[in-house]
Amino acid sequence: MIAFKKKGNSQQIPKEAGLLERISWCAFDFSNSAFSTVVVDLVFSLYFIRIICAHRTDATFLITFTTFLNQLLVGLLLPLVGTFSDVTGKRKEIVLVFFILCTLTTAYLGTTGEGDVWKGLITYAIAHISFSFSESLVASFLPEIAPESMLGRISGWSRAAGNLGAFISLMTIYPLLSAGFIQSNVDHIRLCFPLVALIYALAGLPFFLNTHQRTPGSQANFSIALKNFYSRTAQMIPSLLKQKYVLLFFLAFFLYSSGATVIMVVIAVYSQMQLGVSGAEQIWLFLTLQIGSAIGAFIFGFLEDTFGPKRTLQLNVGLWFVCVALTLFLDQKWLFFLVTFLIGTANGSLYSVSRALMGLISPPEQVGEYFGLWGLVGRLASGIGPLVFGLLFEINKSFQTPLFAPLVFFGLGLFGLIFLPNQKPTKIESKMPAHGS
Repeated sequence: MIAFKKKGNSQQIPKEAGLLERISWCAFDFSNSAFSTVVVDLVFSLYFIRIICAHRTDATFLITFTTFLNQLLVGLLLPLVGTFSDVTGKRKEIVLVFFILCTLTTAYLGTTGEGDVWKGLITYAIAHISFSFSESLVASFLPEIAPESMLGRISGWSRAAGNLGAFISLMTIYPLLSAGFIQSNVDHIRLCFPLVALIYALAGLPFFLNTHQRTPGSQANFSIALKNFYSRTAQMIPSLLKQKYVLLFFLAFFLYSSGATVIMVVIAVYSQMQLGVSGAEQIWLFLTLQIGSAIGAFIFGFLEDTFGPKRTLQLNVGLWFVCVALTLFLDQKWLFFLVTFLIGTANGSLYSVSRALMGLISPPEQVGEYFGLWGLVGRLASGIGPLVFGLLFEINKSFQTPLFAPLVFFGLGLFGLIFLPNQKPTKIESKMPAHGS
């Protein structure tokens, strides 16, 4: 890769990233996991339902609907943000803006209390959206800091850093949540938000100090780049309709990702409302989830090398289906903890194995754009899954009945995977024209 100089800066960017730069990039996943595990998966949903909306019956619907809007907005705007970062060559600076915004709004959540419904939802939405944008843009640095032979290895380092970040952040807030999500413990719960904001900021800082962007901005202005983006998208849609394997995988991915998102978003709420898991038990529940995730990443990585991505993904989604089916009939905490461990095992590699299968069936000449569409499908699934759960809860006011929704999602997704190839198709049904031809 050719080195170049930043304008107004005589310091030359090294051709290849060194160990410090790669570790700094991985550290951002530590930062991301601290936010997603503590704020998104555990604390805010319970805090919002039990404290902020203590005297309301629509809290579950409000938080799931907000999650839907967050993911929909990110999915629609991420291509535009990515285009803007490519045109300006200021990707790291754009990440910094979202990073600061996420840090500040996460800390500000600590000022919310009973009755602050819209203040809490809007602040959480800004934090979650900013987190999502920065997470996606940081991921795009991987090809610049790692040679092709090390992509998987460094991505694995990042995953390990994420597990470590989740573990440390959970242990850090353990004393604050040990008394549970009750009114007398509100002051301690509020401290979780600025504390996680601090962890997020400190863990993410090395990325900005040590990571370099090696791809310069394009010569076109943003309006031209945006026009080209829409033109290329319009050309891609007819081609996509002819790729039955890709379309089928998008549908299967949407279904089982919707199911997985439902479980990860509502597991804290469900465990407390349905089974009485509260206080310190919630922390141990999520530590169990993280341990299972780390083990699952190793196990399913081995299975993928042995059986290929399709069969491994079928095993993974099948495990999800069994876990949800068991959860519907559980009435003891220790059994729920066991199933949570298995959920963590399945969750640990769902994304990575899906990514491998996507790479297997994507047309080589348009793999980047198809991965972009795949990301959009994932964002939509992340929003629609929880929204379906929230709507079903609003109808029958039960936390158990809506679990049939992810069970159906996983069942249909597993059925769709049956028809996908386990090896790269030897002939693409409709070879897509190169852009500009």
